[in-house]
Amino acid sequence: MAIEETLKRIQLMKYLSPEELHLFEGKLDRREYAAGAVVFKERTPGDEMFLITKGSVEVSIERNNAKLVLADLPENSFFGEMALITERPRSATATTRSACELYALSRSRFHELLEEQPKLSVRFLLALSEILCGRILSTNENLETYFLINKAIVDNEQFRKLYIHSHAKQS
Repeated sequence: MAIEETLKRIQLMKYLSPEELHLFEGKLDRREYAAGAVVFKERTPGDEMFLITKGSVEVSIERNNAKLVLADLPENSFFGEMALITERPRSATATTRSACELYALSRSRFHELLEEQPKLSVRFLLALSEILCGRILSTNENLETYFLINKAIVDNEQFRKLYIHSHAKQS
């Protein structure tokens, strides 16, 4: 199957024409990863985002020797997009959950697209903005849930005692 056919299934590419998909494809580097491979690690420098055309990827952070999975990304998703926009270190670790085919877009190639194809770039950035807004809304809902749970624990004496008792045993 042509890469353009694969790319158009990715929500990030929803506003691009077949011709623009072809131009976009010329900026991508194809990579294959085995299951369990670390694509990038949290707090390391990064300058690429990735499109998942086969397989799935887990995005996680580690705090106090505990792993928190932020997202399980299926085929036709993307990750690492912050590296195109900022030069900050990676905010999470990306690990393949299965054998994967990924396409990488580097910051330098993204900047080439911005200069060479402004209309394509605007459509790409519009789709990216819409998807990121959806992710922010989802995060807000999760934070609200955690806030309500924490409030219930603080406001309820039995929950507080249980929390204190369970953490006292771990010390």
